[in-house]
Amino acid sequence: MKTQKFIGSWKLLEWSITGTDGTVSKPFGDHPIGRISYEANGQMAVQIMKENRTSFASEDFLKARTDEILPAFQSFIAYCGTFDVDLNSKTVVHHISISSFPNWIGQDQVRKFEFKEGQLILSTDFIGSNKHKLVWEKTEV
Repeated sequence: MKTQKFIGSWKLLEWSITGTDGTVSKPFGDHPIGRISYEANGQMAVQIMKENRTSFASEDFLKARTDEILPAFQSFIAYCGTFDVDLNSKTVVHHISISSFPNWIGQDQVRKFEFKEGQLILSTDFIGSNKHKLVWEKTEV
């Protein structure tokens, strides 16, 4: 089941990680840049990056130097696929078909959701030793 509240494009306001010891960190800093889009036809896409990423020496991304690739990969995540919403469990499941992180291709990523004060809050149970929380704000059309 889809819900109309999800449909549209959302801007990332915050991404925080809480460890099992209660330590909170921000993997992409205080001002991550991101968009998540949910379409009425059941498609979704998300892209998140650190601000102020370093440019490559070459204008051709296929000619990136090895020392440029690791920081670029570690400062960007993107995936797309379809999604389903379960209103009873307050979860949204992202069925991933394309991902910058190869391990997620073909997987389902489950996120708890909450709509609060015009924001969409997505969170995870523990992934390894960390819980993730992402706060999104709807963008204007």
